[in-house]
Amino acid sequence: MMNFSGIKRITAVLTLFSILLLPVTVMAAELSSSQTIQEEIGPGIPKKEETAPPPETTEPVVQHRKEESLGSYSITAYCPCRKCSGGHSLTYSGTVPKPDHTISADLSILPIGTKVMIDGIVYTVEDKGSGVNGNKADIFFSTHEEALAYGRKTREVFLVTEPERIDLVEIIG
Repeated sequence: MMNFSGIKRITAVLTLFSILLLPVTVMAAELSSSQTIQEEIGPGIPKKEETAPPPETTEPVVQHRKEESLGSYSITAYCPCRKCSGGHSLTYSGTVPKPDHTISADLSILPIGTKVMIDGIVYTVEDKGSGVNGNKADIFFSTHEEALAYGRKTREVFLVTEPERIDLVEIIG
C-alpha cells in the first residue's frame, strides 16, 4: 500500500470530492437557468407538454340575417383604377374601399351604410357611381382583372340586419 503525505492526502480528498460534486453543480446550474423543469416519463424521454385549449373570446359573435329580398339587381364590378374609379382612392362616404365589403349603389334606394347580401357575401354601401341608378349595384374588387372577370350578373339582393346586442348588465342588474 502506498503511504501519502499530509498535503498529498488533502489534495487527493479534495479532488475526489470535486469529482463527485461536479454533476450536482452542473445540474443545479441548468435548473437555475431554465424557466421550467421538464419532467421525464422514462430515462431520457421527455414528458409531452399538454396544450391548453385556446382562450374563449369575450366578443359576442354578430351574425347577419337576410331580412327581406330587395329583388333582382344588375350587378357589375369596379376597381381603384383610373378607368373604373376616375383615380379616386376614397369612396363617396370617405372610406377606403375594400374587396368583399364595399359596394356602390343608388343612394336614393340604398343609403350609405346599408348592408346587403349578394351571393352569400355581406356588402356595405359606401359609394355611389355615375351609372349606378335604380336596381343596380357595383361591387368593389382590388384589381381591374378581377372586376372584368366578374362582368355583369343579375342577382337577388337581400337587405341585411344585425341582431341587437344585449348587454348582460342590463339583464342582471
